[in-house]
Amino acid sequence: MVFKLENVVPWGRSLADYQKMFNLSDDDLQSSILDCGGGPSSFNAEMTRQKNQVISCDPIYTAVCI
Repeated sequence: MVFKLENVVPWGRSLADYQKMFNLSDDDLQSSILDCGGGPSSFNAEMTRQKNQVISCDPIYTAVCI
């Protein structure tokens, strides 16, 4: 499946944004987190720097193989 993103402007959010949006506690941040549809957010990078586990996925990063 190929996505055409002709009229989409991706934006990302930070760890602080995620904490506020999802009311994440310190215990939550110590858990393994799946970030779905995070786009180009810095959340994963910030969490990884803090040695926390995050897996991010988003259809805008789908590789097209021909």
